[in-house]
Amino acid sequence: MDRKLLLMPLLSALLIMPTLAEARIYEYVDDNGRKVFVDRLSKIPAKYRDQMETREERKDKLEPLQLEAQQQRLSAEQSQIELDKARTKIQEAMKKWVTPFQFHANRIVVPVKVFYGARSLQLSLVMDTGASSTVVHKQAISALRAQTRRGAAARIADGSVIDTERVHFDRVEIGPYQAKGVTAGVLDYQGGSAGTDGLLGMDFLYQARYEIDREKKHIVWNPERYQELQDQLVEVDRMEQELKGVLAAPDPENQKNSDVRNNVPQ
Repeated sequence: MDRKLLLMPLLSALLIMPTLAEARIYEYVDDNGRKVFVDRLSKIPAKYRDQMETREERKDKLEPLQLEAQQQRLSAEQSQIELDKARTKIQEAMKKWVTPFQFHANRIVVPVKVFYGARSLQLSLVMDTGASSTVVHKQAISALRAQTRRGAAARIADGSVIDTERVHFDRVEIGPYQAKGVTAGVLDYQGGSAGTDGLLGMDFLYQARYEIDREKKHIVWNPERYQELQDQLVEVDRMEQELKGVLAAPDPENQKNSDVRNNVPQ
C-alpha cells in the first residue's frame, strides 16, 4: 500500500475543523497509560467505561478567542483518534512481515505451515540455502495421513544411503509467503534431527526476500516493504508530537469556569 494513501485520511483529519454547535468527547486511559479520545461511547472498550470522562462543549458559551482555542483542541483530539487508528493499523501490518525463529545446533529453525487436503500442520524446519529441495521427516507429518510415492535414494551426512519418498502438499506457508502445489522429500530418518522436522530448501526460499536479525531472533520478509511501514510509523510519531502542544493547553471551557469563579464577589 502506498504510504500517501495510508496516511491520507489522517492528514485530512488534521486539516478539517469539527463543527461545534455541540460536541461530545469521551476520554479514557488505556493499559499503556495513553490518553484516548473518542467521539462515541460505543468506541470505548467495556473495561474502560468506568473511568472515562465526558465533556460537552457549546460554542455559545465561549468568547471568540476561547472558541478558536476550543476548535483547535477538538480538532487535535479528533486527530489523536485518527493517529491511534493509524498506529494500530501500521503495527498490525508490520507483524505480518516478521517471523521469530529459534537456533538449533547453530542453525536457524523457522515455523512452516503445510496443508494437505482438509488437514494442516505447523512444522519446525531448518532454513537450508544449500538444499535444493524441501525435506520433511515422515513421523512429523504422520497426522496428515498424506499419500506418498517412492522417490530416489539419497546419501545423508554420515555417508549412508537411504530410500526416500515424495509428498505433494496443497500449500506451504511461512511468514507472508505461500506456495501452492509444493512437492517435498520425505525421509524416515531421525539421526541428529531432534527438535526439528526437516529442511526448508531453496525450492521455497528462492521466491522470498528476507533479512535475518540474529540478535532479535527474527526474519524480516520483504525488507523494503517493512522499511516503508517503519517510515510511516515515524511519520505518525512526528504528527503526534505536533499535537501535544495543543492537547497540553488548558481546556477553554475549564478556563472559562475558573475565570467566572475568580470573578465572583466575595
